[in-house]
Amino acid sequence: MLKTGPGRIRIQHLENDVTKALLNVFQHCSKKVLATFLSLISVKQSADTFEFDFQITDTLKYRSKRERIMLSVISAATARKSDPNYKVEQSQPDACLFNKDTAILIEAKTQSPLIFEQVDNHIKHYFGSATKESILTWEEIVEKFRLISNGLDAKDNFLLTQFCEFLDLIGLAEFNGFVASDFSTLGSISQFRDEDYLDFKRLFRKKVEKFMALLNEEIGLAFDFVNYGFKIGQVNSKAPDTWSAFYFYNNDPDTHVNYYPNVNIDYTERGIGLSLNAEIQSSVKCIVSSIKRNPKLFNKAVKRLNDFRLLLFYKYQYLPKDNFVWNLLPGYPKDITSLDSNDVLSDMASFQDLWSDYRHTLQFEMTSGVLKHASGRFFTEKEIAFAGEKNTKPNYIIRIEKRYEVHELSRLKRKVVSVFKKEISLMKDLVRLVNLK
Repeated sequence: MLKTGPGRIRIQHLENDVTKALLNVFQHCSKKVLATFLSLISVKQSADTFEFDFQITDTLKYRSKRERIMLSVISAATARKSDPNYKVEQSQPDACLFNKDTAILIEAKTQSPLIFEQVDNHIKHYFGSATKESILTWEEIVEKFRLISNGLDAKDNFLLTQFCEFLDLIGLAEFNGFVASDFSTLGSISQFRDEDYLDFKRLFRKKVEKFMALLNEEIGLAFDFVNYGFKIGQVNSKAPDTWSAFYFYNNDPDTHVNYYPNVNIDYTERGIGLSLNAEIQSSVKCIVSSIKRNPKLFNKAVKRLNDFRLLLFYKYQYLPKDNFVWNLLPGYPKDITSLDSNDVLSDMASFQDLWSDYRHTLQFEMTSGVLKHASGRFFTEKEIAFAGEKNTKPNYIIRIEKRYEVHELSRLKRKVVSVFKKEISLMKDLVRLVNLK
C-alpha cells in the first residue's frame, strides 16, 4: 500500500483515526485513564494539568517546555528503520499532550514503518532538542487499559472498552481471540469494493499472525521430532477465505508448505477448520504410502482424533498455479471412529474410473453458471477452456479435519490458543507417521 499514493493516504487516514480516538478517550474519560497512559512513559505529573493538540503545526509552542518528550506509538509488528531518502521540509506530528512544564509529541504508526529521520525532523522542527525519546506499542496501551477498565464507572468503562475493541479490530491489540464479525466479513466478499475487502483481509491476517505466534510457543514439544515452521496465506481479494499452517521439512526451511502433509488452519465465514492436510500430489502420496505400509497403525493414529472427520476431495483446475474448484467425493466426509483406511484407497481407485463423467458435469456447470467462482462471479471463457484441456485425471486432497463454528470461537476468546494446542498435540503420532519419508 505504501508504494501508491492512494495506499499511503488510506494508511494516513487510519493513523489519524487511531490517534484521534486515543485523544477522545483522554478527553471524555476520568483522568485516571490519562494518568495510566502517562505512567507507561514514566511521567509523574498530574493528569489534570494536561491539554491536547491534534495534527500539530505550530513549531514554536512547545520549544520552551522544560521536559520535551518525543513519543512514538507503534504496533509491535511495526518496522523500525532508517531511510536516507526521507525528505520533508517540515514534518507534522500526530498529536501533543502538554502542560506548563512538559510537552509530549506523538508520532503514531499503524501500518507504515517508523522512520528514524521522520522522528528526528519532528524533534528539530517542534522542540529544537528532546529531553527524552520513548516508544510505546498499541498492544501495551490496550493491555494496560483493559486492566483498569473494570475499576472505572460505567461511562469510562464503555469508552475504554470500545477503544480497545477498535484497536483489536484493526490488529493493534494483543491477540484476544476471534469475534463473529471476523468471519461474517470474510464471507461478505461480494459486498465490498476490492480495496475495502483487502483492507479487512490485511487486518485479519495480522490477527492470524498473532494467533499463530502464540500457538507456535505452545506446540514445540508435540513436534520435537521434526523440523517445522509456520506460514500464513497471502492477502488477496479474489477469495473469501484464508489459511495458516504448520509445515514440516527435512533440512530446507524453504520447502513448500504443502510438500508434506501439514497442520492446516482454514478460516471461512462458517468458522475455522483444523486439519492434517494433504493437497498436492507429493503430500497425498505421503498419506497413501503410510496407509499401504501399515494400515492398522494409520487407523490407530487417526482414531486418537475422536471428533475429527476424514474428507476426500477432488480438485478441478481452471487456471495455472493454485486455481482450483474443490468438491468432495461421494460419501465423504467419513467419521474417524469407524474409518478403515483401506477404504480410502478403494474409493480413490473407483473414482478414477468415473472421472470422465465428472469432468463432463463440471464443464457443464461452469459453462451454464450453476458453478461459480469462490468470489461469486461466473467463470470466464478462458477459465472454462483451460479446465476442459487440463484436467485429464483427478487430483486429490485428503484432510482429517475438525470444524469450529463461529459461536464457539467467539465464546472461547483467547482460550482458543490452548484449545487448538491440545487438538494439535493429539496429531503427533499421525504427523510422525505420514511426514518425512
